[in-house]
Amino acid sequence: MTWTLRITFLLFLAWLIFLVSPFVALYDLAKAVEARDVPRIEQRINLRALRTSFSRQILGEYLKTPNGQEIGGIDPDAASHAGAAVFDPYIQTLVTPQTLMDLLHKGWSQHGASGAAPDLSAIDLRTFDASALRRAWDLFIASESQGFRSIIIPLPPDRPKDEQFRLTWRLSGTTWRLTGLDLPKTLREELIRRIPPPSGS
Repeated sequence: MTWTLRITFLLFLAWLIFLVSPFVALYDLAKAVEARDVPRIEQRINLRALRTSFSRQILGEYLKTPNGQEIGGIDPDAASHAGAAVFDPYIQTLVTPQTLMDLLHKGWSQHGASGAAPDLSAIDLRTFDASALRRAWDLFIASESQGFRSIIIPLPPDRPKDEQFRLTWRLSGTTWRLTGLDLPKTLREELIRRIPPPSGS
């Protein structure tokens, strides 16, 4: 009986650590951003996956009609290839450790785009007062598990989806890495307006 209780406790403890681990990764990224620690930021993000995430969002927004509906009659694969040719050079300049650091720290002022930084106060573990714990709990409740290896954490958790930064974390080995960053709708639209014209035009 004693061994059964010990094993049950250890399994519960391991499960609890696993549940908390992506939020610890988010906290670690926030501290790295605050310290302007680029090598530490690079350990916590997957640049290739983030660029794919940005391309998908900007292309999706670009192919909408003025009233926000998706344009019909377009082959998705053809649109993706055409969009890649236009957007990829722009995405390469947007998604770098430096620009992500600026976005997460003070909002996105690069490339003429404006946008508030995501609110990271909910993951500030330096204070354990009631308000900090409540914010952390709200963030935990608002998160969306995508199986055992992926989770979406919305910031701020109490805002409508179109006004949130939605951070997708994926477990790679034993490390949680940021693989997706869905932007608020207004910021996506602003980035589209700032796409530089093709060379020679």
